[in-house]
Amino acid sequence: MIEAVLFDMDGLMFDTERMYQKAWLEAGQQMGVPMRPEVVDRMRGRNRLGCAQVCREVFGEDFDFDSMRTVCRAIMARWIEEDGLPVKPGLYELLAELERRGIPAVLATSTTRDSAWGHLQRAKVDRYFVGAVCGDEVTRSKPHPEVFLKAAALAGKDPKNCLVLEDSPAGVRAGAAAGCFTVMVPDLTGPDEELKALAGAILPDLGQVIPLLDRN
Repeated sequence: MIEAVLFDMDGLMFDTERMYQKAWLEAGQQMGVPMRPEVVDRMRGRNRLGCAQVCREVFGEDFDFDSMRTVCRAIMARWIEEDGLPVKPGLYELLAELERRGIPAVLATSTTRDSAWGHLQRAKVDRYFVGAVCGDEVTRSKPHPEVFLKAAALAGKDPKNCLVLEDSPAGVRAGAAAGCFTVMVPDLTGPDEELKALAGAILPDLGQVIPLLDRN
């Protein structure tokens, strides 16, 4: 029985991963850093510390990740202010169904709390969530399961009775490692054989998650 649903955010709830990829590349141009799409792909699903580690592996230990991240966040903020926050299909329907059934939803994202909760408020979905565990509140980035273990604890549920919703490979690995029933809703990266084995289901959009809520 599904007793709580743990949501990733970027690429799952909001169509922001494409925006982040473009923003990182633009930030690289502004700072004279040869940022490449494959580097951004490696950062996807990871928190600030995890992304910094990837960049320092690529660009060297002295790479000023925080300065580049600040530029990237400013670019993203400008685009969202100008064009709005794109919501992924099925999000509103799924959240309404969880509310109807009394199943708690918890945000479990690698994004910092200020950005994450701001996105929820902008999309007018913050009221559906009983709480959040964010990237600046964990010490280990996805694919480590820490964020999902803390989210399950916040909901007061055993991880094995929680449903994790993820779009990224790192997130799917983290959900599976936490012992949760993990569903992949692919965004920029499709499932390979490893992810197919780890995911309990692979679905095209969040609306298709609703029938799984009856899973025993």
